Amino acid sequence: MTGRAADTGGVIPLIRSLRERIGGAGRITFAEFMEAALFSPLGGYYARPGRIAAQGDFFTAPSAHPAFGALICVQLREVAGLLRDPDSFTAIEMGAGDGTLARDVTRYATRLDPDFAGHLRYVAVDRALTPAARGGACEPQPVRSNGLPFRGATGCIVSNELLDSFPVHRFIIRDGEVREIYVALDGDRFAEEEGPPSTLAIEARLGLAGRLLPDGYRGEVNLGLDAWADDVSAALERGVVLTVDYGHTADALYAPGRSAGTIRCHYRHTLGSDPLGRVGDQDITAHVDFTTVDAVLRRRGFVRIGATTQAGFLHALGLRSMVRRLRAVCGTQAALDANRMAMLALARSDGLGAFKVMAHAKAIGSPTLTGFRAGEPPAWTEKLPVPLLDPQAGHMTLLEGAYPHTASIGRPTLPRHPSS
Repeated sequence: MTGRAADTGGVIPLIRSLRERIGGAGRITFAEFMEAALFSPLGGYYARPGRIAAQGDFFTAPSAHPAFGALICVQLREVAGLLRDPDSFTAIEMGAGDGTLARDVTRYATRLDPDFAGHLRYVAVDRALTPAARGGACEPQPVRSNGLPFRGATGCIVSNELLDSFPVHRFIIRDGEVREIYVALDGDRFAEEEGPPSTLAIEARLGLAGRLLPDGYRGEVNLGLDAWADDVSAALERGVVLTVDYGHTADALYAPGRSAGTIRCHYRHTLGSDPLGRVGDQDITAHVDFTTVDAVLRRRGFVRIGATTQAGFLHALGLRSMVRRLRAVCGTQAALDANRMAMLALARSDGLGAFKVMAHAKAIGSPTLTGFRAGEPPAWTEKLPVPLLDPQAGHMTLLEGAYPHTASIGRPTLPRHPSS
């Protein structure tokens, strides 16, 4: 049993609650621990604002530059066209956070196509939704919920860096068998403790791979994907599910060379691997198993119509063209440099650009969306309006974060999740 300090940077009510819970039960699954550490109202990480910023712990694609939301908007308009422009096209964003992506999409819609903007109903759903500045003719509608309280929508369900925050079960291979890694107490410290799996679903998910992994191999299993797929299937009658996240297919995720697991922690733009420390003060994530994402949606009648990287997706929709045309719309060299750096960061192959993007369709056949087409982007992408950074709208300035001498921001910035 390896002990780790419980109080380092933590939130005392949350830590006290976890100690009492573990003390009464003897131990809890890591999934239960992660759920509390991230979402508990007693001080869970996401229960408090200010996590996504240069002064916070990490940045995401929407906070890096509004071009991300703009190109998501372009893809949504194409989906609306495939649905023959219904009078009310509904986009439901799961895990909307402070609403930055929702705001960017709806604001850009008014520039891209006023008719589309007039039909667009954008719903921003999050279990810990925090208020954000709003604007645009089709303002997003915030909904606080731990699921999708909708039925029969026609449109698109969007998630960006949602699935990686789902609580996971941790496991280790011992003498050819799958053992679960629980969270116990060693005095007043949180500690790992091995035991039989708490559910047969862990071994079932691993399948043959679990029997072939080397002794001492550590990994994670996300058992929340089935419930997520149930929600998505019930909410969407016709349309597309667009999923952006970081992870791998199952064969790569559970490869022998990835023997230390994929749990990652983020605290003040510093990457760590100790999920039992800084309870409530650090983000905890795990790589997404995209093979399972595809499987759970297929079992509910969806068809996969696209899979690529974030870089490929954004470039196919016109990111390079936007970067080329920056000089014509930026008033100063400083603005040009800041916008160019942030837009290029969205597609960096060693960062955000390596994230995976998948599209699944329901009841609309198997169309190929522009974001997943190979080759040169369509000529019409050259005419897309170019969005610019707006710090007042929730965007951080990566240039200032990376080079403190350009502003008052004094710490470096890193992507939220490494691609490896």
